[in-house]
Amino acid sequence: MAEDESVKSWSRFSGVLRDLATPLTVAIVGLLASIYVNRQQQLDANQRAYSELVSQREAADTNLRIEMFKTVLEGFLRQGTDSIQDQILKLEILAYNFNESLDLGPLFQDVFRRVNSSKADVTDANRERLRHVASDVVFKQVESLTFELGVAKDAPVIDFQELNANPAGISNLLNETLQLRYPDTDSVHHPGRRFKIDVFGRDAKQEQLMVHLTISPPGQLGADAPPEVDVRFGVGYFDFPAINNTRLSNGERCAVVVRNMDQDSAKISLVYFPANRAGLKDRMYVEEILDQMSRIK
Repeated sequence: MAEDESVKSWSRFSGVLRDLATPLTVAIVGLLASIYVNRQQQLDANQRAYSELVSQREAADTNLRIEMFKTVLEGFLRQGTDSIQDQILKLEILAYNFNESLDLGPLFQDVFRRVNSSKADVTDANRERLRHVASDVVFKQVESLTFELGVAKDAPVIDFQELNANPAGISNLLNETLQLRYPDTDSVHHPGRRFKIDVFGRDAKQEQLMVHLTISPPGQLGADAPPEVDVRFGVGYFDFPAINNTRLSNGERCAVVVRNMDQDSAKISLVYFPANRAGLKDRMYVEEILDQMSRIK
């Protein structure tokens, strides 16, 4: 009899558990779902707050840069009696803040001409100050353009006595095969090119080198391949690679930059980088954008 009572008690208890199982399960699932929804809402609220904070900070920074740009640039454009030191200071502000979106070369050259025509006792210091700013901008742009994918190749030092002794210039100052550092899956679309630089003259007054640059089509590295690029140009301290560069096929760019130059010698580098790393002023062509989109797709 005791066993029958215990069986009946267990049966009643099991029945109660079965009756409670469904509502209890529903309650637990509802609680967990509520906790999950609340957590997601909190995360979404935090993300929105962070996005708004970043957006407001960027808007404030943009407005500040716009006002600074207008104030400084208007100082260059309006007629006035600003001293050369004031002009250099304004140029420094523009160079360190807007070098990738504005071609500052003409401003540098204008101030450089004013420096050369100023009093001799301050000319050397002002000229060196301009060179220092230009070198800083070139260094920062080269680092940005070659980050991850791009490459930079230093050419041997150019001795001006050797250059003056050779009327035809210095041939094959640089003759290298370079390839962008894309991953293996993408590198097949960006085969290497051969770059060749000849230096055939120097403009001492403007502090420029006269350069002959030839570039092969992608993947065609033989000496008999017709070049894709064959150009002659002058390059000096105030030619910045993010803006002053040569367009290539396959959505690529290259530039020759002056690393250092004095009365006796000069040091130049070749910078090879993807087109989407170039400055805002040097926008990509439509066909380049479509080509990249098709590859991504």
